[in-house]
Amino acid sequence: MTIGRALSCYATIGVALTCSILVLAKPRDKDKDKNKEKENNSEVTFTARTELVLIPTLVTDKSGNHITGLKKEDFRVLENGAEQKIATFEEITSDTQRLSRPSNPNEFSNSLASGPSARRMTLIVLDLINTPFTDQAYARKDLLKYLTQSVDQREPTALYTLTRSGIHVIHDFATDPRVLVAALHRVKGDASQTVDSPEDVEAITGSASPDGSAGVDPGAVQSEAQKIQTMMEDSELNFQSFQQRLAITYTLQGMQQVAQALAGFPGRKSLIWASGGFPFSVSDNTMQLAPAGRDSLTDVLPMYEHTWQLMNDAPIALYPVDVKGLQVSIMLRASIRNPGRNYARNMSWRRMDTQSTLQTFASMTGGRAYYNSNDLAKGFRDAVSDSAEYYMLGYYLDRSKTKAGWRKLAVKVKRDHVDVRARSGFFVTNTTVDPENSRTDDISSALQSPLDYTSLALVVRWNEIEPGKEPGKKHVNYGMHLEPDAALTNDAEINHFVIDFVALAKTPEGKTVDHPVGQKIEAHLTPEKLAAVRQHGIAYNGALDLAPGEYTVRFVVRDDLSGRIGSVAAPLKVE
Repeated sequence: MTIGRALSCYATIGVALTCSILVLAKPRDKDKDKNKEKENNSEVTFTARTELVLIPTLVTDKSGNHITGLKKEDFRVLENGAEQKIATFEEITSDTQRLSRPSNPNEFSNSLASGPSARRMTLIVLDLINTPFTDQAYARKDLLKYLTQSVDQREPTALYTLTRSGIHVIHDFATDPRVLVAALHRVKGDASQTVDSPEDVEAITGSASPDGSAGVDPGAVQSEAQKIQTMMEDSELNFQSFQQRLAITYTLQGMQQVAQALAGFPGRKSLIWASGGFPFSVSDNTMQLAPAGRDSLTDVLPMYEHTWQLMNDAPIALYPVDVKGLQVSIMLRASIRNPGRNYARNMSWRRMDTQSTLQTFASMTGGRAYYNSNDLAKGFRDAVSDSAEYYMLGYYLDRSKTKAGWRKLAVKVKRDHVDVRARSGFFVTNTTVDPENSRTDDISSALQSPLDYTSLALVVRWNEIEPGKEPGKKHVNYGMHLEPDAALTNDAEINHFVIDFVALAKTPEGKTVDHPVGQKIEAHLTPEKLAAVRQHGIAYNGALDLAPGEYTVRFVVRDDLSGRIGSVAAPLKVE
């Protein structure tokens, strides 16, 4: 499927550009993919760019309190047992001020105003793909307990759900957390769960903020409550129909979208993944996907490795929370027919495997896993507090080491009686070091995701609407502005840059109107033009031919040298 024609497209940087039409997808050669996977398991071919490995590191005393004032010289970083030279170092204390979105009615940005200091961000994902409906009610109860008792009303907190149709935004970072609390009060967990009393809801929605502002909007509460209720009911109808391969694909896609949405915000982010477990298990030594029965899952490996690359690049600490809570014994449910002699033993093994996977994934990212407990709210609280104070270490990959696979990380501190927690490693394969390998999938993901991708700061503006050449259509002009970013060009290749600009219009029902429209732009800049780009950014003008109606247009820009993406959705009414 090709992008289609590029309409009135050019980059406003004052230089001649060599352009080509973007291709979103092409038939895949399965034999070639298998050979490529074999290559990924042997050696890595590095691109010209430099790879910086960032490691958020928590250092606490035995009581869990952050130890302040450590210097770079107090730390040692080991990769596969070999000590690395620490290139970047910072002690970070994050702020809890809520984020806000730009308010210009004709401009749309993927950036959230956050001020000069680091912002603490906590995202909760209710994984309804891998969570039985009976356990979803338990998760809702503990989530409500955490939010009502623990969340600072200034704390940037978001709630997403993951279903068979993808990620859904229930509550955004920029929205008052009290709206989410009130919405959860209104939602029923199951048929026997009663909704909180009107007095309880009124106590939240009608109360004033500590700063004296008015209570939250009841309409917003009702809207979020309806979203939560709909997603929970829908998941029950579809849960049993998922096969493992589909569940794996949807889970990894959801995690990739979350990572892309948080990547542009500096500092450590906490991702609370509330679920009944992951639909796969991994090897403790290589971190590769373990075979599922007779299925080796080989073709899923590139997506799996790319997911963890994006999580680490963000950087995101994963806090898996097993919503099944405390499990003392294996209960035989009435819905299980002919369970067999070894049913209890097999289920016990499966439960231990699930818990081991939760622990492994948490360790991979520097988070913590919570399972076999009836106090899941503790996991929610710890995820927030862990990102309050920490150290950010960074070192550059040794490009002479080309062996592909899992690189183990260890961070040590020259202090006695301290606890140190950091991510345990990362993948290095041709899939992860060469952004071209994931270009097609990355752009398709950004076009379809309801989340704004934030690795590149992007602003979109609607311009003049003219009569179209085709009968019954209008020519809608737009401008995309890529904010100044020194990393967009490769100085070692004569100030080389390669950028994709893409736009896709959808109806209010989510149906795509036409093929994506866009252009791939490549250039080598003179020193003068390079200075202009780094000062003013890059502007791109394009247009869409649309019939009268209402649309949502998703705009995407991708830096093909680094793989970073920016995207934003803009509403449009054509009369």
